Amino acid sequence: MAGRKARETTEKELRMPRKEVLDKLSIYIPQRKKSEKPVERLIKLGEKVDRSINYLVVDAIIQYLNREENKN
Repeated sequence: MAGRKARETTEKELRMPRKEVLDKLSIYIPQRKKSEKPVERLIKLGEKVDRSINYLVVDAIIQYLNREENKN
């Protein structure tokens, strides 16, 4: 009976659409930039303006994209 339940779960999972997560970023900080302490600075700024680090990073990326895209 356990085999049957496992098979039912597998069949059910196969029918469910796969969810792709496209809303997460992982940022690598190069060694040469670590001396500028970007993470520590983000933490401090986030506390000051009552925003999460994620909010600040996404906001910075959007500002950069807007600036670069408007150069044309």
